[in-house]
Amino acid sequence: MNKPLSSPQISIVILGASFVTGNLGVSALAWSSIKIIRTRWPGARIVLVGVSRNPGLAEIRMDGRDEALLTWPVRYCANLLASHHIARLWLAVALCRLFRLPRLRLAGNNSTLGELLRCTLVCDITGGDSFSDIYGLSRLFRGYLLKRTCQMTGKPFILLPQTYGPFKTALARRLARTILERTATIYSRDQEGIAVVEKLIGPSRKVKLCPDVAFIMEPVRPVTAHIARLEQLKATGQRLIGLNISGLLYHGGYTRDNMFGLACNYPELVREIISLFAGQANVQVLLVPHVLPDSDFAVEDDLVAAQHALQGLPPEFQSKVIVLERGYDQNETKYVIGLCDFFLGARMHATIAALSQGIPAVAMAYSSKFAGVFATAGVADCVLDLRTLTNDQVMHGIMTTYRRREELRAVLAKTVPELKNLLFHMFDGIHEPAALSDNQEVLPAFWR
Repeated sequence: MNKPLSSPQISIVILGASFVTGNLGVSALAWSSIKIIRTRWPGARIVLVGVSRNPGLAEIRMDGRDEALLTWPVRYCANLLASHHIARLWLAVALCRLFRLPRLRLAGNNSTLGELLRCTLVCDITGGDSFSDIYGLSRLFRGYLLKRTCQMTGKPFILLPQTYGPFKTALARRLARTILERTATIYSRDQEGIAVVEKLIGPSRKVKLCPDVAFIMEPVRPVTAHIARLEQLKATGQRLIGLNISGLLYHGGYTRDNMFGLACNYPELVREIISLFAGQANVQVLLVPHVLPDSDFAVEDDLVAAQHALQGLPPEFQSKVIVLERGYDQNETKYVIGLCDFFLGARMHATIAALSQGIPAVAMAYSSKFAGVFATAGVADCVLDLRTLTNDQVMHGIMTTYRRREELRAVLAKTVPELKNLLFHMFDGIHEPAALSDNQEVLPAFWR
C-alpha cells in the first residue's frame, strides 16, 4: 500500500456516490471511494455533493470508528430559484471565473457552491454506470451539467473507475466528449471503457485501467437473529446459494416493456433458478436484494421482485428459500453474501461483493459493463448476457459455471488480492493536491 500523505488542509469533493439512494451498489462505491481517499490522504476533508434534496450528514463506520461526512444537494427542478439549483451554481461559478473578488467571498460560504470553490480536488464516479445514455438522455444531461460546473472551477477533476458508454446518440457523444477532454485523469474499470473514451478523445496517457473500487469494501457482521440463523445453517453443512433478483429487470425496466431488450423471460428465469437449487439436498437459497428504494420507486425494488417471484413457487421450494429483509447497509450485505457458497446476480455490485470475497459468481448481465469488470477478476466466462441468451441457454450456463466453482475459487484467490493492491495504489501518480495554486489552470477555461 502506498505511503499515506498527511494533509489536513486537503478538501475533496466526491460526486456520483451516495448512501441515500437505496442502491447498495452506489453506497458501496461511496464507501470504497472514501476508503481509498482516506488511505492516500488520511487527514483530508471529504464532502459528498449531489446528494438528496437538503444539506445533511452521511454517517459511516470505517477503520473501527464512526464518521459523519457533510453532504450537499444539487437541484434540477423547474424552479430555477431553488436553493442549490444547478443553474444558479453554474452561473455563480462562471462569474467567479471572470471576477476574482466574488470567488474569494463565495468560497467562504457554507453551501454547495462554497464547497466547490474551496475544494482542492473533485472525484466523480457517476454511480458507476451512469456515464451513458443507457438509462435515458436526461440522466446523462444532469450529470453533464454538474460535471461541467465542477470543471469550470479550475480544480483538478478526476473520473474514478466506472463504465463509459454506450452512447447511442450524437448528442450523448458530444456531451461525453466535452467532459472527457476537460478531465485531468480518467479511470476506466474495463478495457472496453478505455476504447470508448479513446474513440471520443483519441489516445491519451490520462486514460487508465483500474478495477471497480467496491472490491476493497470491507464486510461487517450484522448482529441479528436472521444472520445467526444463516450461520447456523452453514454450521450444519447446508450449502447456501445466493441469488440477487433485479427489480428493474423483473418489471421490464423503467418503461415496463423490456427496456433492456432481454432475449429471456426474466421473471420465469429467476423462478427456474430458485427451483433448480431448492430442489437439491442440503441446499438453501438466499435471495439478496441489493436495491431497496423508497416506495415511490417500486419498479427498481429488488425485495418486491424477490417476494413476488417466491409466491409463484411450489410450497416445497418456498420452504427452502430465505429472503434477506430490509435494514442492512452495504457492508453488512456484503457480509451476508460472503456466507454463500455460490452466487448469482443481475445487480453488478452484488456479484462484486461475492467475487471480492473469493466466492464464485454468475453475472446475469443486461449491459456490457459486467463483462469488463468480471474480466479484470479473470472470470469473464462467468458472465451470461441476458440480451442474447434464452432461458434454456442461461440455465445451461449456470450449471456449467456451478460445476466449475472450485476451479473459479482458485482463480479468484489469485486475482482479487492483485485488484485490491491496484486500487490502494490508484492515486500514486497524483501529487499533493493542496500544492496546486488557486490560480493554476489545471483544466481548460469554461468558454473553450
